Amino acid sequence: MLLPVETFQSLAGDFAMMDRVVSWSFALALAGFLLFMSFQKFFGLDPNPVFGLIEARSGIGFFEPGMRYITAVLELAAAALVVWPRTRIRGAQLGLLVAIGAIVFHLTPWLGWQVPRLEPLSQALAQGLTAAQIDALNLGTDKGAMFLLAIAIAALAAASIFVERSQARAKVSAGATPPPRASFA
Repeated sequence: MLLPVETFQSLAGDFAMMDRVVSWSFALALAGFLLFMSFQKFFGLDPNPVFGLIEARSGIGFFEPGMRYITAVLELAAAALVVWPRTRIRGAQLGLLVAIGAIVFHLTPWLGWQVPRLEPLSQALAQGLTAAQIDALNLGTDKGAMFLLAIAIAALAAASIFVERSQARAKVSAGATPPPRASFA
């Protein structure tokens, strides 16, 4: 028995709706994570424990507050781009780039995959303690929670990129013209 054409059109419409739901779900979740992380950098503990620790251990004075604010602005921009469908891929790519940067720093001795507890670390940095003095305090760690959050954001950004690209390919193969892509230029 052959199914009528209307059945296939209905199924195609259901898949298109599901694709939009998945696309928006990934986009909103990614934007939420990026906004949360950005606001932590703008309005959280001062000095920021993560960037302050990187600065203390590396000896490079640019990380706190300079790199913290640059990272926060990049996260805000990525969140804004992800919410608008025409720039969703660019926003997810920017979010992925920021998350990869976080993962790289977590894998260096400057930060480590387990970060000391944030409030005592921020207090120690505010007191002007050196990295060796902070390490000697044995503050306890987050048990890798921030590292796992960076991995989750990277995975969510990568999934969003994959979904958006597969939707664009499906539209092109169906004969529809793809929407114009935004660029950073």
